[in-house]
Amino acid sequence: MSSKPDSPLRILLETDAPYMVPANIYDTLSAVKGRLPLCHTAMIPWTADFVADIAGGTWDAEKVMTVARENARKVYGV
Repeated sequence: MSSKPDSPLRILLETDAPYMVPANIYDTLSAVKGRLPLCHTAMIPWTADFVADIAGGTWDAEKVMTVARENARKVYGV
């Protein structure tokens, strides 16, 4: 899915899959023992980090979240 650094990223980030916790969360939360029970909105940064890794180029988690937030405003009119 490599995206050009200046091309728009058409993406929304959501947490509508409660039992699908972002796999990369375990890489940064070393204090977590076992599996996290539910996915929630506080896990969006890990999803954004995953998307940034796939997009490549100059994309990072912060830029993905900014673009996704703007896309959500356009889609939902908020």
